[in-house]
Amino acid sequence: MIFFCEMNIEIVKAISDKEIQGIVDLQQANLRKNLSTKEMEQYGFVTLEYSFEFIKEMAAGHHHIIAKDGEKVVGYCLLFDRSKNHLMKEGAGIFPIFHELIYKGQRLGDINYVSVGQVCVDRNYSGKGILGKMYAAYKEAYKDTYDLAMTDIYYDNQRSIKGHIKAGFEVIHRFDEPDAGEPWDIVVWDWR
Repeated sequence: MIFFCEMNIEIVKAISDKEIQGIVDLQQANLRKNLSTKEMEQYGFVTLEYSFEFIKEMAAGHHHIIAKDGEKVVGYCLLFDRSKNHLMKEGAGIFPIFHELIYKGQRLGDINYVSVGQVCVDRNYSGKGILGKMYAAYKEAYKDTYDLAMTDIYYDNQRSIKGHIKAGFEVIHRFDEPDAGEPWDIVVWDWR
């Protein structure tokens, strides 16, 4: 299913192993540990490193949303179903925080939410609205399955925070990540 197509950029569900490998490759190119400070400020970055196997497993039978230019993956929006929280190693300290937060009078743990596992857009495609289009497809694909989407964003990654707010998310909480002691924002996009 194609959610969007413009100038050779297609927004689709990641189905094949080749597309999952494309996600891994793009992630590697944008890991914080692999970028200079200037690159991180200019393009944003991803923090956690996921294996091919983990990326396949985290969606729990659903599919990640990707942007493709021809056969090349140029953006991704990972779906992390909370039934797979037990698989998370690094960064797993966030889940108890997620579950206990109150949002619109309800404990988040009592709401049927999906975690956005990670998002990334290739720097050569930055500023073209791809993140917003991937998120629109993400919502379209999963709004009947989940009530809201949420994720956490490293506070120093202001480019990502601004992109999420533009897509429809709102910041609901800031905390120091339990495993690393760094400041992160929790953002929520209510689909109800």
